Amino acid sequence: MTARNLPSGVVAHGVIAGAEWISVPRERIRDTLTDLKSNGYESYVFMTCVDHLATPTVEKPLERFELVYQLRNMKSRDELRVRVFVPEGDPRAPSAHDIYGPANWDERETWDMFGIRFEGHPDLTRILMPDDWVGHPLRRDFPVGGEVVDFSEDHEVWQTAPPEA
Repeated sequence: MTARNLPSGVVAHGVIAGAEWISVPRERIRDTLTDLKSNGYESYVFMTCVDHLATPTVEKPLERFELVYQLRNMKSRDELRVRVFVPEGDPRAPSAHDIYGPANWDERETWDMFGIRFEGHPDLTRILMPDDWVGHPLRRDFPVGGEVVDFSEDHEVWQTAPPEA
């Protein structure tokens, strides 16, 4: 993709390890995805989130969360990453479930694991954690460890003697 045919609203673009990417403001993500889909990027591969809480940066600090949409043009075999930065104080983004159907599940998973709210999503509920779970476990500031596990080695008891050789 050259600078001439970038979707409108792109604030940065480049290539990292052979993978082409563009960055757009979250307010433009729906327009960008719609434009890319109508220009051959009809295959939605995945969407995920990155928590940059502990990412050191010399430049202007990044927003805490980064949504990454991976798209593929099946005719040209080109792939493109679309990056959207989301601030910690306002963790929300527009839903893309009606542009790319599989985004429905990825948005639910991202809500569950990172707490990013997708506006306009038809059923933004937990998908991996129990409904009564408190917090979002893939955030880098989520407390880790200390949970008692009922099936640890302390609870194993031999019911019969091991077979003799």
